[in-house]
Parts: sequence; C-alpha cells; structure tokens
Amino acid sequence: MWAYLPFGPPVARWRLEAGKGAPISVLMIEDDPSIAEMYRVQLEHDGYQVSVAATAEVALNALSEEAPDIVLLDLLLPDQSGFEMLASLNERFPNHPPVVILSNYGEPSMIDRGRSLGAVEYLVKSRVTPSEISAQIPAWIAHGRRGRQGES
Repeated sequence: MWAYLPFGPPVARWRLEAGKGAPISVLMIEDDPSIAEMYRVQLEHDGYQVSVAATAEVALNALSEEAPDIVLLDLLLPDQSGFEMLASLNERFPNHPPVVILSNYGEPSMIDRGRSLGAVEYLVKSRVTPSEISAQIPAWIAHGRRGRQGES
C-alpha cells in the first residue's frame, strides 16, 4: 500500500496557469487507492498539481513541508477520522488551506460537524464526479481566502 505521492507535473498545466504563475496544488487525503487515482487523473488532466496521502499522519507531515492551495479530505482514514484530522489541522496550522470533505456519509449531523470544524464544503462522493470537484476548486480556494481575510 502506498502512503504519499508528492506533487508531480500536471498534464495540462496551461489550463490553469494562463500566465498567472504556478498551477494550483491539491493535497488529497484518501486511503482508497482506486478513488485517489480516479481523482488524481482528472485533476491532473485539468492542470492541477496533485499529491495524495493515505493517512492523516502522512498528510500532516506533508503539510509541514509544503502547504497546498486546497485539501480534499476523506473522513474514513486508517489512523484517525477525517474530523480528528481536521481538528489537528486547525490546531497545528491555523492558517491552513481550505478543506473540502469528500465522504461516503451524508448524514446532516456529519455535514454540520465538518462545517463547524471549518470545511468550506462537504460533499458525498456518490453525488459528485471528479470533474465537478475539479471545476469547483478555484471557487473553494477563493472562498477560503476570503474567510481568512475576515479572521484577521
């Protein structure tokens, strides 16, 4: 089982760069290799730089080294829940990038909990496609930036 795939060169970098600097970097925290690969392929096709962490511990270590522009977070991880991971992220990195929760669980109480911990979005995997996720990333990043400006 793999644990971490570092940022790699995107396939279609020009789609996002358009003369505006480096491509957007995405950290996907997902322990299911087939799901992670499905999202990675779509996101890289759309021009994002993608890294994948299969555990919360690996993700926190990766965030210590280099902050991505956005984090896509699964809730069911092998070492701790995504909620615990998000709480750790809030504690260790108060100005962390925006977090979008991608989960198989759609109960209102879980959605409320994710948002109360600061997730900019909570999506049920079976109700969205990787392409739809990809299209929303710039808006989520902008939303996260606006939220951070309001906190200062």
